[in-house]
Amino acid sequence: MGNERLSGKTAIISGGASGIGAASAKRFVEEGARVVIGDIDLAKSEALAAELGPNALAAELDVREPEHWQSAFERASALGDVTTLVNSAGVSIPGSIEDIDLDQFRATLSINLDGVFLGCKHAVAAMKAASGGSIINVGSTLGVRSGAIFPAYSSSKGAVRMLSRSIALHCAAQGYDIRVNTLLPGAIHTEMVEGYIAAGKQAGQSRDQVIQGFASVHPMNRLGTATETANAIVFLASDESSFTTGADLPVDGGYLA
Repeated sequence: MGNERLSGKTAIISGGASGIGAASAKRFVEEGARVVIGDIDLAKSEALAAELGPNALAAELDVREPEHWQSAFERASALGDVTTLVNSAGVSIPGSIEDIDLDQFRATLSINLDGVFLGCKHAVAAMKAASGGSIINVGSTLGVRSGAIFPAYSSSKGAVRMLSRSIALHCAAQGYDIRVNTLLPGAIHTEMVEGYIAAGKQAGQSRDQVIQGFASVHPMNRLGTATETANAIVFLASDESSFTTGADLPVDGGYLA
């Protein structure tokens, strides 16, 4: 690809050192953007930034900490005014309502929801002072159609959808020219899914059986890739989506159809 669809844009990507976040960082740089790769694992962020070259910087970013967000935006100022935020950091702790405890529930919401809230709050302040921008919050199909073992994850991702819509409506009403949309990935073959595969193997399934279990709920009968998801994020970050805000964009092989 690499046709400079994001030329002139500066992005912060949370959870940017792995999975969908890392794939997005790579695609953004390919499309001409400058990127701050924010992640709680600074070493991995720095390694990816070194791989991507001078248009990428690393920042330590625990999304639960307001001070880390402030530092990430200050770090981005070396590259230009922030035009794009991708809230990709997330965690999933499977367990039914009978199995999961309150600490696990709160830990999930603090990363998946509080972290998105903080990122959006900082982004709106920065973008309204500049010339607008685009916020892409990575939700999940499980925020629309839940599962028995995902009470915490589904709660957090469903809340992200509503948070995104509220912020989108506020920015539109205020004339900020800041668009806010939610991406809804299905089962994407990332480190998170590898964790589920490992758990399935411990429970007696083969690797192929676990993968096929995930694939079978998608009409396209396969897992998605991080790059396929990142391509949709590129669209939402680009001017091609200039009249799209408050929307959900599924990347799910037909799961929600």
